[in-house]
Amino acid sequence: MMSKNFWIAVIVGSIVVNVIDFLVQGMLFQTMFYSKMEGLKQTNPAWFVVMDVIMVILFVWFYDKVYSSFSGGMEGGMKFGLYYGVIMNFPVMFFPYLMYQGTMYSYVWASIIYGIIWGAVLGSVVGKLYVKGATASAA
Repeated sequence: MMSKNFWIAVIVGSIVVNVIDFLVQGMLFQTMFYSKMEGLKQTNPAWFVVMDVIMVILFVWFYDKVYSSFSGGMEGGMKFGLYYGVIMNFPVMFFPYLMYQGTMYSYVWASIIYGIIWGAVLGSVVGKLYVKGATASAA
């Protein structure tokens, strides 16, 4: 069973990335890319929130497994998040460009850069809140 510290990092991390995703994916990328792409289907926005929470749970779980490889704290968390962002976004984000007609090359690079930043920000938050083996403070 995961510690209370784990779940606090998941909750706070989920809030942070959902706000960032709303601003970047929901507003910035909407006007820059999505409005120009054909064939996008309408999806219930709740699924985006749920998927972010699942991604954060997996992120914190993986961070827990490799925690000793990083220095801990915000700096170690950001370093982990940077690596995680690169692995999860590059070269994976090239597949939409290769597979779906109308996917812009600039969108691919913007998504890769955004995904790396997303990982670094989440890593900083998780690194600050999650200390392996520590119990959460009552304060």
